[in-house]
Amino acid sequence: MNPAATFLELRKHPRAQLKLPARVRWRGPLGMRVESTHTLDVSRNGIRVQRNESCEPGSRVWVVFPFDAASASGAAPETPARVVRVESRNGTGYQVSLQLELPSRVASRPNDRERRACSRISFALPIFVRALGFPWPEESMTQNISRAGARFESAHIYSAGDAVLAKIPWGDWARAGEIPARIVRVENCVTPSSSAPLANPLAGMSASLTSVAVRWRVWTKA
Repeated sequence: MNPAATFLELRKHPRAQLKLPARVRWRGPLGMRVESTHTLDVSRNGIRVQRNESCEPGSRVWVVFPFDAASASGAAPETPARVVRVESRNGTGYQVSLQLELPSRVASRPNDRERRACSRISFALPIFVRALGFPWPEESMTQNISRAGARFESAHIYSAGDAVLAKIPWGDWARAGEIPARIVRVENCVTPSSSAPLANPLAGMSASLTSVAVRWRVWTKA
């Protein structure tokens, strides 16, 4: 049996051969890294891109495509994705298949659990978070965001009630600068990234990523 043919048959949506500029972001051992590339083919829920280096299947990335570097002022909304297949091309690099993690169409919550005054939308944007008293922020990506707060993945150790400063370089949030916020919830990620850093409690880093919800303490539209 041809493995490639089997892989093609498992696809829910057909792919079109389109070469579009793309930008890929992923979490490295020293923080976020960004790479410009291009798509080889595109479907409704996935893309295949060209890379010079290999990467680990299952790892989390964020992509923008089509990507126009000339008109990109600040951050652009990004789409979370997972590496599902890596193919070596005998000295010409690697072809990496990504499955897009599109937001669920079912976004309702039970009435007895819905306490949010502002609805949140699934939006992946860069976010820089630092604890009070620490000069260097952690760069991460939002999982959802609203006028009242945001949720993001973190490799640092937070507890509910911790005070932090958050900066989102996009839209009205960018004009607000660093926004005072408070941690309201910390949960283990259901599907943690495989590139999470090694545990280092003294540096405030855990062996797995957590999903952290923050509520803005002071924020007004500029």
